[in-house]
Amino acid sequence: MPVRQIVTIPDPVLRKKAQKVSGIREEDKKLARDLLDTLEVAKDPEGAGIAATQIGVSKKMCVVRNFYPDPAKSGEYTHEDYVLINPKIVSTSKETEIDYEGCLSVPNVYGKVARYKKIKVDALDVSGERIKIKAQDFFARTIQHEIDHLEGILFTDRVIGDVITEQEMDAVFAQEEQ
Repeated sequence: MPVRQIVTIPDPVLRKKAQKVSGIREEDKKLARDLLDTLEVAKDPEGAGIAATQIGVSKKMCVVRNFYPDPAKSGEYTHEDYVLINPKIVSTSKETEIDYEGCLSVPNVYGKVARYKKIKVDALDVSGERIKIKAQDFFARTIQHEIDHLEGILFTDRVIGDVITEQEMDAVFAQEEQ
């Protein structure tokens, strides 16, 4: 499947509310495959999710990646990808967490964003089946970030304080490792 080019700011598609998907057609399944393939090659930085709007398609569809420890490889992580069509957050924890975020569509920019620590999401999968996901921590953050994309909201709209560059973000990580 083709890897699609990631749309970056100031492309207007990133600021538009995506259209709801009505009935899962073959073109929607192809879009899901394209999103999966595009996310798979997003390595610098590695992507944790991607919305259809980020490849220039105004449809309420995204792929989110749930990372977890790899039982076969000590200290390494693996992931499971979820295609979410018409995702909707149906409940949230009261507790929020502030952490850094970045975005494939806003290159070389990072900032602290408050997100709900736990969420429940209703969506459709590529078969048109209703799915319910309970997510917490980084996975919950990723889903909220991607749903924002589908509403025309960028993480920079939610940043608390100043944004920083990739070099400054590397310094933050280096400091945390000490």
